[in-house]
Amino acid sequence: MKLSLVFPSWFGEFGSFSHAAKKVSTFPPLNLCIVAAIAEQEGWEVQLIDAHIEQLDHPAVVSRVKDFQPDLIGLTATTPFFHNATLLARTLKQSMDVPVVIGGTHVSIVREKAFEECYDYLFIGECEMTFPDFLRSYAAGNRTPQVAGVMMRQGNEVLYHGDPPFLEDLDKAPLAARHLLPNDRYFMGTLRGRKLYTSMQMSRGCPFNCVFCACDLHGKRFRLRSLDNVMQELEYVIRDLRAEHVYFVDDTLTLNRKFIMELCDEIEKRGLKFTFEGSTRANLWDEEMVRRLKQCGLIRISFGLESADPTVREIIRKNVPLDSYAESNRLSNRLGIETINSVIIGLPGDTRESIERTVEYLCKARDLLHVTLNIAIPYPGTEMLKMAESGDYGLKLIERDFSKYQRYESAVMEVNGIAPAELIELQKKALARIYSRWWRIIPTLKRFGFMTVFLTAFNTVVKPRFQKMFGPRGA
Repeated sequence: MKLSLVFPSWFGEFGSFSHAAKKVSTFPPLNLCIVAAIAEQEGWEVQLIDAHIEQLDHPAVVSRVKDFQPDLIGLTATTPFFHNATLLARTLKQSMDVPVVIGGTHVSIVREKAFEECYDYLFIGECEMTFPDFLRSYAAGNRTPQVAGVMMRQGNEVLYHGDPPFLEDLDKAPLAARHLLPNDRYFMGTLRGRKLYTSMQMSRGCPFNCVFCACDLHGKRFRLRSLDNVMQELEYVIRDLRAEHVYFVDDTLTLNRKFIMELCDEIEKRGLKFTFEGSTRANLWDEEMVRRLKQCGLIRISFGLESADPTVREIIRKNVPLDSYAESNRLSNRLGIETINSVIIGLPGDTRESIERTVEYLCKARDLLHVTLNIAIPYPGTEMLKMAESGDYGLKLIERDFSKYQRYESAVMEVNGIAPAELIELQKKALARIYSRWWRIIPTLKRFGFMTVFLTAFNTVVKPRFQKMFGPRGA
């Protein structure tokens, strides 16, 4: 039996920010790599296409899949790119009579609302405990297997046999089948140059309650792989795949401090030489641990600031003292670790004054080299969506088309009289102010490259001004 897995391309979806997004958001599709590993363990032959990294349009993907002649096709997509995956699924269906499966966070949250005609099966939740049973039943000719977490059709009836269990022992998940990816194409810009990289996940589940985040796929209970299991994968990506840099995609890298210190000991003991980065909370960052992390290769860390306004921070349940960010940014900068703070504008309770307070904070933060400044998006499964639908804290939901649910150059809510168009303009102006600070210019060029910085600045600042002065032809 043959399985084709496709990660659809999303290039161009971020508009003027697409060049920058490609530099920092081109992650290997680890979820599909795990699905591929499960299928290979069941004896299936697997094709894995990362259409984004290869910049393949839908016809090119269809051609590649047809040549492979699969018995089953699998897709994945997050909320803002679900429409793109659906278009690809329809194109595949028009070209071949092969069942199509889709899974991921969006499907797991909205469920039957995502069950378009082009999909034959929806996989909900974590699949490690149930996908093997599905594959065995499918290979045996059973097209409506009674497997938890799988939504399917029987005539006009939708069948679903309940949610799958969470994987309690993460070590039972197979190591991601990275050998199916074009690993020599994944690069990450750092202050030490562009590095061949991959991503890894050591834990699942987030115990915090930020209103803008949906954790339905992995739940709120924190689960951690064993140190031996993590090191097995880490040694493989460094020694066999020759990765120079690792991006740990855990929600909160340093939530278990003891584990992180033991991880550093093992990295040093095994003589692994690589650089790495991740994200965590600013109040889970202390000098002893940071020095140890740096010794083992840490070069970049990201903290979720979200807003510098105390009232907004309380509304969004960001229960981290504001002073922690200044202290942690200062500590990281002093130790030579590049620091990023992620920020969101248009949050519940935001006003023009609160947004200005946040931007001014970022403009003055000398210890902060990089900022990601997003527009608040009420993704399905978030408390913020309920707030927007109820009109709480000045929010008003304007747009329900998920293809518009982008973080850059797109806004789908109004907040306290700030319309979506104004939020987009505030985002562009804020980024221009933040990155025009002289101490950020060189780090930005090193991370993104001159051409990316030039094209982003031209498309977001220069071109709109020309269009405003002379009309579209003036650009």
